[in-house]
Amino acid sequence: MGEASLRLEFKEDGIYLVSLAEGMPDLSDVVDLLKQKGVENYDGDAIVAFLKEKQEEPFKIAERDPANERDAVVEVQINADGMSADLRISPPTGDKPWPTVDFLQKSLAEKGVVFGVDTHALGRIVQERIINEWVHVASGQLPQDGKDAQIDFSVQFGESKPKVTEDGGKVDYRNMNTITIVLKNQLLATKTVPTEGHSGMTVRGIPVAAKLGRDYNLPVGKGTYIAEDGLSLLASTDGHLTLSQGKLNVIPVFTVDGDLDYSVGNINFIGTVDIKGSVREGFEVVSSGDIQIRGVVEGAHLSSKGNIALSGGVRGMGKARIEAVGNIEAAFVDQCLVASNGTVQIKNAILHSDVSANQSVVVLGGAKSQIAGGRVQAGVEVLCQTLGSEMGTKTEVIVGVLPEYNERKKELQTLITALKDKADKVEANLSFLKKLESAGEIDDGKRELLISLTKNKFQIQAQLIKHEDELQSIEARIETSRSKGRVRVKGVCYPGVSVTIRGVTYIVREEQRFATFIYEAGEVRVKPFDF
Repeated sequence: MGEASLRLEFKEDGIYLVSLAEGMPDLSDVVDLLKQKGVENYDGDAIVAFLKEKQEEPFKIAERDPANERDAVVEVQINADGMSADLRISPPTGDKPWPTVDFLQKSLAEKGVVFGVDTHALGRIVQERIINEWVHVASGQLPQDGKDAQIDFSVQFGESKPKVTEDGGKVDYRNMNTITIVLKNQLLATKTVPTEGHSGMTVRGIPVAAKLGRDYNLPVGKGTYIAEDGLSLLASTDGHLTLSQGKLNVIPVFTVDGDLDYSVGNINFIGTVDIKGSVREGFEVVSSGDIQIRGVVEGAHLSSKGNIALSGGVRGMGKARIEAVGNIEAAFVDQCLVASNGTVQIKNAILHSDVSANQSVVVLGGAKSQIAGGRVQAGVEVLCQTLGSEMGTKTEVIVGVLPEYNERKKELQTLITALKDKADKVEANLSFLKKLESAGEIDDGKRELLISLTKNKFQIQAQLIKHEDELQSIEARIETSRSKGRVRVKGVCYPGVSVTIRGVTYIVREEQRFATFIYEAGEVRVKPFDF
């Protein structure tokens, strides 16, 4: 029947059992109640008689000994880090009262537990009368450490992986995408500042400090700078982005320590390219700056908006193309196409190649410094030690106006004529609309047309100025070429050479020494070298 069917009454003359239900409890119910109340010196015969005779009135079963009666004992256990507390109750004996929630809270406080107390857990202990069992009753608050600073890169580095072509899925090992190009003032990395975090608290009410997030510096290196906000890293120059020893560097020169081959791949760079070794057949170097190559260029393509310097020369095998907006220098050129908007300077020889320069082609400084085979064109002058060969190799030299100048001149003249015709038509329409406006007869549609035509007029004028300036520059170059065009041979010019100046060709049939070829009186004439 359980405890609810029985009750103990503690009177001055003894301890009495009272049955609370119609049916009598069994012996185990009585023993459990006695143990719970801490009654030990009871009269067993009296209990048996109580149960046997089914006593309904209070029945004395033991003498009362107040000395053995005690209050409930509350034990508190706090773990080592102070973040948790447990409570255990040893029950009261005799008629001592069962502890209340307030009593348990005071007991916890006396043991130093003042934070994070779980009143629901205390209520459950009291309501369910949980005894001799550890119950979790308080939790501290763990500190939340601050977050570390974070550096996020804004540029994806190139990877040394070959590309797969679209035609048949072939692997292109020449285009390896190894260079990471960045521009001046381009964002490279951003920083998220560290946070302080939130402090915690033990169950004893002792604050627990949070760890500050660790700070990290932006990886500022050569060619980079930190913005005013202190949180952004930018490039201070155009160049190649590298990460070395935790620092971002923007290097305006892209350096290849060895040969340009499959280990490097093609190069397309916005600054100077410096190759310590050679450039192998089939590879390409494109640069908006200078190109410097210490080894030999094989059947490769070089293109520069600056100057090109080739210490080892070119073995082109009929496949090489060397093009520069600026000057080109090389030790030798063999079976190669060379084009320069400036001057081509060769130390030893130009052999069986197609070479053109807007200014001059100079082959001097070597043992022979020879031009033999192929075609050499220059806007102003061709100068060499030896022209042609003893074998009579066909060699063509052209000095004067380069064909592209004349072609561009014709294009510009056509463009200028068309723009002027267009400008006349726009001006006529503008004049008509302005008369309507002055007479107050212009509507909204015509007013919009007036505004549009006015803008168009200024655009045409800007284009005209641009084209006319370019035409003037080209005509000046053409005039310079006409007045200064010449071919000078410091040593020997062999038969088999043709010299063309201002469209007039001279065939060398006899060996010439220390000679200058010039245009004079409608023909090409031979003069002394220092003429």
